[in-house]
Amino acid sequence: MISTRFVIADVFTATRFCGNQLAVFTSAQGIDSATMQEIAREMNYSETTFLLPPESDGDFRLRIFTPGKELPFAGHPIVGTAFVIVSEELKPADGSLTTVKLETNVGVINVEVATVSGRPGRTTMNQPLPKVVSVYSDLKKLASALSINANEIGGEDLPVEIIYNGLTVMVVPAKSIETVRRIRPNTSELEDIVKATNAETILIFTTETEFPTSHSHSRVFAPGAGVGEDPATGSANGPLGYYLARHGLVNGVHNRFSIVSEQGFEMKRPSLLYIDVVFEPDGKDVKKVLVGGDVVVSGKGEIFLD
Repeated sequence: MISTRFVIADVFTATRFCGNQLAVFTSAQGIDSATMQEIAREMNYSETTFLLPPESDGDFRLRIFTPGKELPFAGHPIVGTAFVIVSEELKPADGSLTTVKLETNVGVINVEVATVSGRPGRTTMNQPLPKVVSVYSDLKKLASALSINANEIGGEDLPVEIIYNGLTVMVVPAKSIETVRRIRPNTSELEDIVKATNAETILIFTTETEFPTSHSHSRVFAPGAGVGEDPATGSANGPLGYYLARHGLVNGVHNRFSIVSEQGFEMKRPSLLYIDVVFEPDGKDVKKVLVGGDVVVSGKGEIFLD
């Protein structure tokens, strides 16, 4: 009987059964694309990843699947996969900081895994630089899709922005944590907005938080990718950090903004993401976006292919 092994990791948490679940297939050579999609649908996590031999300058080639489709880039799968690579000794730990280079469909992504006595810890990815694509102005339609009132979204100085960083994210400012908690998405209406804007992910945030050390509290929906609500979304939190810094919602030091982002609380999978946004000396152009967090392995197994 032919089988392949996988590791289950909970990403952006130090506590098992919190954060965002991820299945990592550590040796996917010989598995075709259709089978990868079937496996991702069977696992039914927001993402499942497959490791392959490198084709260019990376340590591994990485493919990322939701239950519905393949993604060119995603945050928590990249962070979680890099952690698993070090924890499973697929790449030996290198002192106190191990760099894992993952080949994705948007290029090679560098991920740094902090190591203590050879054990992996806080894992941080260097994201593609974000850029604002457009501003979304139909707040009544958006509010209806989220089952909230239009006057609970943003304001004149806080627009709804569509930001691209390898994936396209709609960043929606809400006026209170109570508003964010009360969201009940209308999937068909959200899908209409996604199709009209090409935004693969919709992130709604507020600067009111559960923890005093956090800077934002958010929820994320990705109906176009076959994902309802996502408990921790690395790819969307880079643009969120960029938005918070540009609009003066967090304080920075020497053009560097360090942000703690909460997500997943409404799903009972609390997650903390650590974001660093660095601007060029002129303070206008973004130079670097880092998104990281803790990861914990919660299980291992195998799936049969014949």
